[in-house]
Amino acid sequence: MYTKQASRLRFKFMRDQLSDTQYHQLNASLLRNFQSLPMDRIAYLHTFLPILEKREPNTFLLIDYIKANYPNTKIVVPKSDLQKNIMTHYVLGEQALMKNKWGIVEPEGSTNQVAVGLIDAVLLPLLSFDMEGNRVGYGKGYYDRFLSECRPDIRKIGLSLFDPVDKIIDCEAHDIPLDSCVTPEKIWVFSK
Repeated sequence: MYTKQASRLRFKFMRDQLSDTQYHQLNASLLRNFQSLPMDRIAYLHTFLPILEKREPNTFLLIDYIKANYPNTKIVVPKSDLQKNIMTHYVLGEQALMKNKWGIVEPEGSTNQVAVGLIDAVLLPLLSFDMEGNRVGYGKGYYDRFLSECRPDIRKIGLSLFDPVDKIIDCEAHDIPLDSCVTPEKIWVFSK
């Protein structure tokens, strides 16, 4: 059993300890498992863009796979408003990408904004998750606020380079659990 803070510290440390080879192997395995997810009914897929220096799952690999195999699926990425702690969402196209002050890669400019209600599924960043689908992020609440605005039927798919912990003991009412989580070992599916 872990508190959110203990879980954050443990999994940040574990990520930091990964060699380049381990990191690339874990991402290759995560991609293989991701490829087994049914994506044919997803018109708009929201994904985070990774902070590679923090060893986040490399969603650029997943984006390339989706573009090649599901060309009608629109990839949607967030742009953070660091003053208001909210995100806006844009179709990923040919626009340039830039890093914000936190090192998060975001689309430059503000064209092709997407209404939250159009999004069918979201790939969620996390530091850890538990056997019940509770996720632990960086603690700013961006994704919990975003998910609370989404349709109730949106698919919430976590991405993790590590397996779950047994239980996160300090989850709160506003924490929105995952429907599933893709790891290098398997896809974890959670009952509602």
